[in-house]
Amino acid sequence: MNSGTTEYLYSIWGSSGTDIYSVGAAGTILHFDGSSWSSEESGTIENLRGVWSSSETDMFIVGDNSSILHFDGSSWSPMESGSTAWLLGIWGSSGTDVFAVGGYYNGSGVWFDRDSWDGGVILHYDGGSWSEMKNDIAEHIYSIWGSSANDIFSVGAYGTILHYESDDTITCAIERIYGGNSKETEQLGCFRDNILSKTPEGRELINLYYQWSPMIIEAMKGDKKLKEEVKEMISGVLPLIGKEIE
Repeated sequence: MNSGTTEYLYSIWGSSGTDIYSVGAAGTILHFDGSSWSSEESGTIENLRGVWSSSETDMFIVGDNSSILHFDGSSWSPMESGSTAWLLGIWGSSGTDVFAVGGYYNGSGVWFDRDSWDGGVILHYDGGSWSEMKNDIAEHIYSIWGSSANDIFSVGAYGTILHYESDDTITCAIERIYGGNSKETEQLGCFRDNILSKTPEGRELINLYYQWSPMIIEAMKGDKKLKEEVKEMISGVLPLIGKEIE
């Protein structure tokens, strides 16, 4: 494809095959409308490293020297990051729950050397402002992705992998064990909705499950063995449940 630029491109995001954004060196922003790529005015000469959007009128770009840009559907404008970090990746579960990752670049050596960085950083945007999350990250972070607001992964230098799992908003023990978007959670949800909910006895079981779930979640927080035992027990009945909903 003809990009129309010779600048390095670092990241890409799209909502469809006719709405794709790519960002790169020297403030480069390109947009693909399904037929051709065109450049957009970023207002910066910083290298732009990551792009993500919750909608066509709510897009975020991060880059060097703590650069953050926001698109409101008509133009790009800078945001105050509240940090001095260099930002390399971005992802969000919604426009009011966005994470940016990177590190503190001291420029003492080449980009990929450990000595050139003074640790990693994770910033969070709550819809009003950006703030730095407390962490003990020794290495800079390159990229971030999540399956939900409660299940997020990021990767960085020298084999670094981080996992963020929030128990505060999870009220379902199944989601705590398998994750909110897993095939196991989907299968059990289908069994609940299409089998159990059809009878008075089944509905009573559903009520008891959600009544006990918060206590089960609390017990599993500090007990990995208990979590594995519960998971093993549930996994043992999944084949039977699968047959019931076929």
